[in-house]
Amino acid sequence: MTGKLMSALSVLRHLSSRAHRGDEKLWKVWWCAGIPLGWVTSALAIAAEDVRALGEWAWGWGDAFDVVRLLVYLTWARLAWRCSHNVERAAWTPLACGALAAGLVASVMF
Repeated sequence: MTGKLMSALSVLRHLSSRAHRGDEKLWKVWWCAGIPLGWVTSALAIAAEDVRALGEWAWGWGDAFDVVRLLVYLTWARLAWRCSHNVERAAWTPLACGALAAGLVASVMF
């Protein structure tokens, strides 16, 4: 069990380091990191609204969850933006950048 976990962490570390350099394929960053990121940001949005519903004594914590959600999205968006040129067809680069920008606007607005 520990060996498999260490192997998975090694793969994630390798993917992350290549993505930080902009060397990873866009699809890997988009799908392999983006889907778990979507789960995390959704959970943070739900948690923020639940905390806001608690009333006055939980003042500010909902906003803190929103800030964390935005930071998580920005981290992934930065990696995806750096890797946006690593595609087989050049048409995917502006589409990916446009989707990332639209996602940022949606994250800030909602």
